Amino acid sequence: MKEKWKTTWSRAAPVLREAVRTLGLYLDDLLLIGAGACFVLGAQEAFGKAAALAASGVWLSLYAVVIAKARRGGRR
Repeated sequence: MKEKWKTTWSRAAPVLREAVRTLGLYLDDLLLIGAGACFVLGAQEAFGKAAALAASGVWLSLYAVVIAKARRGGRR
């Protein structure tokens, strides 16, 4: 039984490692999008529709910078 577990784990470990890495990338993006949504909704509640549109424009610009940096690997 111990040998079977070692064999199974040695095959599954690389797949699980890659799955966790990929899931981490998507969860990071989802958290950033969620933060932007909260920021925009807060601006709308506090200052109205025009402020919400301005906040969403700023947030989307910042998100684009983050994505561009991530694609370059964090290099300047």
